[in-house]
Amino acid sequence: MKLVLAGLDHTTAPVEIREKLAFSSTDLPQALTALTTPQAGRPPLLSEAVILSTCNRVEIYGVAQEALNAQSLVPFLAEFHALEDHEFAHALFFFDDDAVARHLCATSAGLRSLVLGEAQIQGQVRQAYEFAQASGAVGPVLHRLFQNALTAGKRVRTETALGQGAASVSQAGVELARHRLGELAGRAVLLVGGGEVSELAAQNLLANGADSLMIINRTASRARELAERYNATAHSFDELPGCLARADIVISSTAAPVTIIFREQVAMAMESKVQARSVGGSSTPPAMLLIDLAVPRDIASDVGDLPGVHLCTVDDLQEVVRATLGQRAIAAAIAEAIVNEEAAEFLAWCKTQDAVPALTRLREHAEHMRNSELERALRRLRDLSPEQRTVVEGLTRSLVNKLLHTPTCRLRAAAAQGDGQRYAALVADLFNLETL
Repeated sequence: MKLVLAGLDHTTAPVEIREKLAFSSTDLPQALTALTTPQAGRPPLLSEAVILSTCNRVEIYGVAQEALNAQSLVPFLAEFHALEDHEFAHALFFFDDDAVARHLCATSAGLRSLVLGEAQIQGQVRQAYEFAQASGAVGPVLHRLFQNALTAGKRVRTETALGQGAASVSQAGVELARHRLGELAGRAVLLVGGGEVSELAAQNLLANGADSLMIINRTASRARELAERYNATAHSFDELPGCLARADIVISSTAAPVTIIFREQVAMAMESKVQARSVGGSSTPPAMLLIDLAVPRDIASDVGDLPGVHLCTVDDLQEVVRATLGQRAIAAAIAEAIVNEEAAEFLAWCKTQDAVPALTRLREHAEHMRNSELERALRRLRDLSPEQRTVVEGLTRSLVNKLLHTPTCRLRAAAAQGDGQRYAALVADLFNLETL
């Protein structure tokens, strides 16, 4: 058994590549099934699997046979997304065993995010784990790994100040708007999408002076709920052209698998702005800032070619992130120590698993002998009362437990030190067990 990880993130691949490999919530069941079930007469690629797909990363975590490595997942990614290897393989990173544990713990803690200390990633890690678990793709190894990773994330957020500053993608998006436009007071802002990113953006926009919010979401009830909560107006997608014409800032963060805002729509909105300014006697050319926080992208890339239109993607948040890195450097160092502790705890648990087959076989062997001898003794002691038979049976069970206690402790301790296989072989030889 070995741990494997194949993936890419904002440090290895631009959004143009990340969106090609992104897994939607509707993709995940099929993908997890393809990874963990036999295909065309061959064994499954992985015995356990979790797929983590966010705006900044796509990662496959798995438990594989020793003969496989993380690179074995490249053909799966290519086939599932109908791509050629050369379109994305150069952007992938591959980890095995110990490195997988450290990477996931650091990811859950926000140390591998575009926005250092980002709080949302922990929820995304939990959601990926719970989805895979519900799909039957999680076994004991990934269960333990993700529990340690989620603990690492929780500890970092409660024991360090890593999350201070622009510590979420939405917050960084609002900061980016402030960097590009200055004060947000009096600016009309359109939020497209009703998820957590949009809600956090609404909170940060209001905190930074924006007083005119419009919210569009495919689910009308969700748009109304957010609008009531943040003193905004709710709109349907049919109203998108009119909302664009009134907006100075657009922040889009839907889970749509395709583009939803096109060049023609934005061009018409800019023409409406020009006409409105002309009627009002203003000669100042209109401007619009669009921030696309979605992966796959919501906004067509050629929108940014229009005069007066500035289009930013999630990758452009780096200018905000760099401004706050220094403030969190000390907290990041403490967070790394926490990550190492949780990864080490998981790896120690993995080593003890070398002892499990030997201990199971030893216990089965001892129970078989106990039952055989107990039955023989009870046949000779026919006049025992039920209470006496219970006492005799308890005596045999207690003797077995006491005799196995020390070998069990020694074998587990040896496994924790990486010597489990040798001790397991010794146990098999000493007790004349079948091959383990």
